[in-house]
Amino acid sequence: MSRIYYSLLLLALLSFSSVQGQNHLSGKVTDSVSEPLSGANIIAIPVSDALSMEFSITDEQGRYRLNLENDSTYVLELSYLGYQKISDTLKLQEDTSRNFKMQSSKESLDEILIKQRMAVLVREDTITYRTEVFKTGEERKLREVLKKLPGVEVDRDGNVTVNGKKVDKLMVDGKTFFTGDTKLAVENIPADAVDEVEVLDNYSEVPFLKGLEDSDKMAMNIKLSEGKKKFVFGDIEAGGGPEERYVVHPTLFYYSPKTSVNLIGDFNNIGERSFSMDDYINFEGGILSLMDNPGGLDIYNDDFAQFLRNDDFVYSKNEFGAFNIVQQITDNLDVNAYTIASKNKMEMLQENDITYVNNNGLDEFRETRNNNNLFFSLNKLQLRFVPNAEEVLTYDAFVKTSRADGLEQITSETPQNTTFVDTQNEPDAIDFTQNLKYSKQFSYKHTTTATVNYKFSKDKNYRNWLFNRPLFSGILPLVAEDETFQLLQNTSSRLNKAALELKHYWVLNNTNHIYPVVGVDFLNQQFTTLDAQVLNSGEVNDFTEAGFNNDLDFRFMDQYFGFQYKKKLGDLIIKPGLFYHFYMWDINQLGEQITNKTKPVLLPEFEGEYEIHNSEKLKLKYRLNSRFSDASTFANRLRLTSFNRLYQGNEELENQLYHSASLRYYKFSLFKGIFINAIFNYTNRLKSVRNTTIIEGIDQITTAIYTDLPEETFSLSGSFSKKINDYKFTLQANGNLSEYSRIINEEILDYESKNYGYTFKTETSFKDLPNIELGVKHRFNEFSNANFDNSFEQINPYAILEYDFWNAFILKADYQYNYYENQNTGDINRFEIGNFSLYYNKEDSPWGFEIAINNTFDVRYRRNNSFSQFIVTDQRIFIQPRTALLKISYKL
Repeated sequence: MSRIYYSLLLLALLSFSSVQGQNHLSGKVTDSVSEPLSGANIIAIPVSDALSMEFSITDEQGRYRLNLENDSTYVLELSYLGYQKISDTLKLQEDTSRNFKMQSSKESLDEILIKQRMAVLVREDTITYRTEVFKTGEERKLREVLKKLPGVEVDRDGNVTVNGKKVDKLMVDGKTFFTGDTKLAVENIPADAVDEVEVLDNYSEVPFLKGLEDSDKMAMNIKLSEGKKKFVFGDIEAGGGPEERYVVHPTLFYYSPKTSVNLIGDFNNIGERSFSMDDYINFEGGILSLMDNPGGLDIYNDDFAQFLRNDDFVYSKNEFGAFNIVQQITDNLDVNAYTIASKNKMEMLQENDITYVNNNGLDEFRETRNNNNLFFSLNKLQLRFVPNAEEVLTYDAFVKTSRADGLEQITSETPQNTTFVDTQNEPDAIDFTQNLKYSKQFSYKHTTTATVNYKFSKDKNYRNWLFNRPLFSGILPLVAEDETFQLLQNTSSRLNKAALELKHYWVLNNTNHIYPVVGVDFLNQQFTTLDAQVLNSGEVNDFTEAGFNNDLDFRFMDQYFGFQYKKKLGDLIIKPGLFYHFYMWDINQLGEQITNKTKPVLLPEFEGEYEIHNSEKLKLKYRLNSRFSDASTFANRLRLTSFNRLYQGNEELENQLYHSASLRYYKFSLFKGIFINAIFNYTNRLKSVRNTTIIEGIDQITTAIYTDLPEETFSLSGSFSKKINDYKFTLQANGNLSEYSRIINEEILDYESKNYGYTFKTETSFKDLPNIELGVKHRFNEFSNANFDNSFEQINPYAILEYDFWNAFILKADYQYNYYENQNTGDINRFEIGNFSLYYNKEDSPWGFEIAINNTFDVRYRRNNSFSQFIVTDQRIFIQPRTALLKISYKL
């Protein structure tokens, strides 16, 4: 293991010894009748400028705890909304217990709100943080501010959680920031622009639907400092380095009470992707939205997504721009619009050692080179009209365009054959979606929402293959002319989808609600494929007579109605539901009707939530799910999907049907410094669309089938963290067990997949010392059936250092050691990844300078292992060499 890791570990131990001169101040805060006050703020302000302020919030029992320097004088301030502030001065010689009793204030609530700006204010589903209490001065972006707030976490991908719950939407001064995704905000909003951070749990876009629609979303609202209320701010960063490496990153913001304008750019060739597959999923509504949408998860396999899956490149050039404007037209009408565009050039190299375990251990070496150019744009216009407090009308129009061209070169070597494949891909797509939602509250007891959606999408892909030998002899009717074979494939899809839903919220009384729902979904999709050989003369050898080429028209309608019943029993809320769906679908292939079916389905659901305390909850969800696949899986004629894979759909497919259940528990206690979050998921498939595969050598013919083969999945994940003084210890663990059957070479095979592991890490939060995160990730993967058993182990110790010193320098470094072991063969892979940066910014100067080194150890590739029903793969993904940059930044 690298000496760097041990050096950082030693530094952490030395830092730990520096906090041993502290004493604990603890106690209880109550009201005048000795009832505990939960959420009271206790701030210890040191008299000496050399010390830092300490802060605590009382828990549900009114308890608090502070860590104060020994023999140092502090001014103690206690505040609680509606109560008189308490001030005291103390100096600790030892651990001390002190209780406080607060008296009600005689001032009005408005006067209290003006005078008392509490560090943290907790009111029902809302938490407000006053950031000046927690800032230490070296923060550059919103990310650094959020990480210092109690209960708030920001991961390296820009995802934000509060008390263990993910933030789904981010706003600035109440206005949605771009799409509401947290990544753009935490990486770009300057820290000095932030005054307060407001967290809204169970967030609803429509205020009077809160408490009715049972939203599980969490939103975060960034309130700007007074000086930024009508001001242009931001920063511009530019840098360059050897081998013509460069980065340019401007961020400009304008905010006023009625207008906000945001502009973000990112131009670099250092291998840092500006837009990833995760971002794509978030812009499509997030993973949960896709799971609720029939066919939604198919975007993982669309022609656009294939260019986003990899994050490791031999070379990458990114040009990214994003523009967002929010304008208040009148007191009742707001406009929110954004445009995001990205142009990318990517070169990738992968080497795979593949073993086909169901084919007597046949081995294949495969090298894949990709050279891709990609352009896409995301555009949205939202109109929000609120004529009065009882009505809200919103209209959204969303346009997505993408086009790309890519050259893929594959070399496949087996004991029998060497295959060279050049593939030219040119996907082109447009997607236009409109949503109209009207909500009206007729009275306290009656509220109605009407939602209308329409979607149009059109995509096509031109694919040109060049092979050095004939493929799938006896199936592909190839004409042999010379040593090469050119195959042409055109695929296209055209979709029209419309949906209407009416939902009424009927409040019977304070403990009983009933929500009737009625709706209809209509879908029409045309899907075509053309596979043919291009001869030397330019003539086309058509494959239609050999069972290839699809021209499919798929029409589908879902008419449904049902209800949800909501009952409150003390601290327990239950919500059972029952929905009746009537499906109608017909399919035409090559102008002939091949399917015309109807089917009723009854789908029950249940939700339950038990609030043990306001900081401790238990949630249960169950649902019987029904999903239809898209038109491509119904296309019953062959098509080539890879140089060694043919695929055939099936017109006899029906809806997939499966049980899903989840149980979630979370608890947080700022007094004890404990955060617990655990979730158990279970899925049992009754009817599924699965593939049956015929394998010969490395060639595969896959056919979609409708099956009741057993399939169950159990997963459990959880995290426990404990904060002690300036240290935070976190243990995360997860496990996944899947048992299922597949049909391989006309034989039903039973599989068992186990994935489990843990992460243990320690983080520090010193104000004047280096801050370090040390951790280890340990993963196990096991995959087996009656014919084989594969096991892999992965260990990743890592260290992250951040040190602010001399009031002008910020040092950042990260290191990860990677260890992979195939426990069946004994093969071991090792490599190290590290990055380094040193930033200089003199106090009160707008100029900043930074030296940054990516891939410090100049690693050539990452290694990985994977397996499927019949393939075990050892993968080497080549990455961009070491990159060194000198950056200059200017803050507006």
